[in-house]
Amino acid sequence: MARLSEEKINEIRSRADIADVISRYVPLTRKARGFVCTCPFHDDHNPSMSISTDKQIYKCFVCNAGGNVFTFVQNFEHISFVEAVLKVADYAGVEVEEADRMLVNETLDPNIASIHKVCRSVIEYTNYTLATPQAAEVKAYLLQRGINEECIRKFEIGYNPKGDALYAYMNAKKFTDAQLVESNVVRISPSGMHDVFANRILIPIHDRNGNPVGFTARRVDENDEAKYINTSETPAFKKGSLIFNYHRAKVEAKSTGRILIVEGAMDVIAFEKVGIHDCVATLGTACTREQLMLLKNLHAKCVICYDGDRAGINATYKFGKLAREIGLHFEVVDNQLGLDPDEIIDGYGRDELIHMAEKTISWIDFLFRYLQQKYNLENYSQRKEFAVELGREINACTERFERKNYLAKLFELTQFDMSEAEVKEKKNVLVTPSIGLRQPKNGSLRAEYEILSQMLVSLQANNAFKDKLGFLIDENCNKLAIYIIDYYRTHDEIEIADFYNSIKEEAVKSLLIELSEWELALPDYNEDVFLHSCLKIQAACLEDKMKKLSEQSLKISDPLEKAKIGDEIIQLKRQRSELLKQR
Repeated sequence: MARLSEEKINEIRSRADIADVISRYVPLTRKARGFVCTCPFHDDHNPSMSISTDKQIYKCFVCNAGGNVFTFVQNFEHISFVEAVLKVADYAGVEVEEADRMLVNETLDPNIASIHKVCRSVIEYTNYTLATPQAAEVKAYLLQRGINEECIRKFEIGYNPKGDALYAYMNAKKFTDAQLVESNVVRISPSGMHDVFANRILIPIHDRNGNPVGFTARRVDENDEAKYINTSETPAFKKGSLIFNYHRAKVEAKSTGRILIVEGAMDVIAFEKVGIHDCVATLGTACTREQLMLLKNLHAKCVICYDGDRAGINATYKFGKLAREIGLHFEVVDNQLGLDPDEIIDGYGRDELIHMAEKTISWIDFLFRYLQQKYNLENYSQRKEFAVELGREINACTERFERKNYLAKLFELTQFDMSEAEVKEKKNVLVTPSIGLRQPKNGSLRAEYEILSQMLVSLQANNAFKDKLGFLIDENCNKLAIYIIDYYRTHDEIEIADFYNSIKEEAVKSLLIELSEWELALPDYNEDVFLHSCLKIQAACLEDKMKKLSEQSLKISDPLEKAKIGDEIIQLKRQRSELLKQR
């Protein structure tokens, strides 16, 4: 299989400034020679991530996340390394051959790639079936609901008839039973294999890159079966990380500057029917942090438009609380009708839905309404809880001039002055910790850090290490030394951000990032310090051998064996003394 060359990967990395790329995901603040930001990889409220523009790396000093520009994008978006490289190439304007872009699909987990193939064949079959005479009633139902041919084509809506015809078709396409079961297209029962979505309208669900991974399926007959069922969890279908229509709407959002968020696939299609194309669905009301991160990546105004019933309103509240945690800015559609999108079209017409999508309120305005339903303001204790919860949100997420107006409104409702609470809160805010690295306390470990830090900046230090020592005691330090030696075989110098890509073990990658930011690292090769560190490690090895021999001697009763071990210890002590004289 062809691969992206190291030269191409390094070109992309060198042309993509890490601060520019990370600023697409989180706001940065300039500090010294780099930037700091709140870390997106843990619940961070004070900036704990440092970005070095000199070394083109980042490091969080709380959760220890770190790496180069590819690592950040890969971990933030939960994508493969190849996908991250291609995305960074797009950010940096580096041209990549189409053949190389095909690697995204070639490097997928085989099970996931298999599910994509199964789902594409299911789409092919159900699309065909919907166009046949046997599906005439189903087609009529869709048209009656305002889902025209254009909508059917765009969303690849299909029909799976009664019985197990789909299973027979997939067998004819040479898919194995194991593939079909893993994809949740068929299920095993005592009577054999049966279609999961028999006699249902199928709407495909895709991942963020547009690969089909599963289905949401509506029953055709009015019976006791669930109205909608989704694909069960598979290696490719993880509901909490999927957003329906994301791969299409993200393109539209670039031009509209907005993304409309609804509950289900049929809600998205309802907005499509009235000409609104920048709409996605969280596939239910239980929105996850991963879904919100995907929305945040779009850099578009998020507008939450869950149904106007009690369940939808409660879900909006939960969405808002989670969105606030990750710094996602959003507005709320003011759905006073308490209906879902299709009900609004049926009862009030297309224009009403279009108008409603434009009529938004802020998170704080939503909270004023929502929390007044949650708390009894006639009761002093509940009124106080209301003021505290709303006051905290007002102080946390509004500009100064807005805050003043909202606090005045809150005082009018409760007679509690939450501006004083704001002052107290500010006094209690944690000061951003100074960004520094843990210093190795162990003498030999510090010596190994000194050796490695010099090897990273000097080929001369690398050669001296091979001549004078050739090993390190700490396992990860020794592995990093081997990587450095190997890298110098084909490179004259080490660029940390490029060298990082050659390391496989996460622990060794983390060590590299730590060393590259180590405050005590020397800027170049210093022979005296280097040789002193080598002697320290050699002495530590001798001390370790003496300790082990002493422990062994305690377990032995034979006096001759004890004497022999004693002689070995004496020899080691002499060697150690000779080493100490050289220091």
